[in-house]
Amino acid sequence: MCAVLVAAVEVFAWSLAIHVIVWRIHRPESYRAWLPVLIVIFGPLAAGVAWLLVPTRLDAAAVLLLHGTLSAVYIIGYTLVSGFSPSVELLKLLDRTPEGIPTSSLRLPFLAGALTGDRIDNLTAAGLVRRDGTHLELGPRGVRLARLVLFYRHAIGLPDGEGG
Repeated sequence: MCAVLVAAVEVFAWSLAIHVIVWRIHRPESYRAWLPVLIVIFGPLAAGVAWLLVPTRLDAAAVLLLHGTLSAVYIIGYTLVSGFSPSVELLKLLDRTPEGIPTSSLRLPFLAGALTGDRIDNLTAAGLVRRDGTHLELGPRGVRLARLVLFYRHAIGLPDGEGG
């Protein structure tokens, strides 16, 4: 069982590394258009590598199942880091201003109408931002999330403020 888990994580890590390298060299215009291509390329590649890493067909199937699951979670998570998200834009703004910012000075034209009280309330409840009267700043979870998202966006070559 341990060999299956290790092999699945290894296959996924190699697929992810190849993905990041390719995206750094040539980022496609539309991720949605590339998704079927990625499945066609990495599906058989993962199957071949899984076959080499584990001794039985059942183990290879388990590796592919876990690889597929990790890939599905990655695809869902990719939308967070690649697409435009008012919440992520707010977290990035607050990350650039460690001392915090008054809510009255939130003048981001591309966020007009997106920063509603409900969104800020949700971010506060999740511990991503802290509110001190009319002053907003990143909470501890917001600092970690903003830095993780920005690290990954930069790793795959996405500039700030653009989607993928």
